[in-house]
Amino acid sequence: MVILKGKVNNPAGLTSRLSADLVAEANRFKSVATIIIDDERADLKSIMNVMALVVVSGKEFTIELDGEDEKIAAQRFEELLSALKLK
Repeated sequence: MVILKGKVNNPAGLTSRLSADLVAEANRFKSVATIIIDDERADLKSIMNVMALVVVSGKEFTIELDGEDEKIAAQRFEELLSALKLK
């Protein structure tokens, strides 16, 4: 299992656009991808689950990747989080 940390820096919070980018990346891999905010967990491959979290600006989150391609997925997520300014 690989664990990544991030923080929502967008004043509007985790918008549908940002959520869609994260979900699209998660769906490129076979590994199970989960986003955790506070005590809530959501399947990162489901836009509905991610949007249901309603994440406000300033919130920290964790992404857990678990599976056969978790290392490459983690590398790509690190790049995406930096590009989206979610670090």
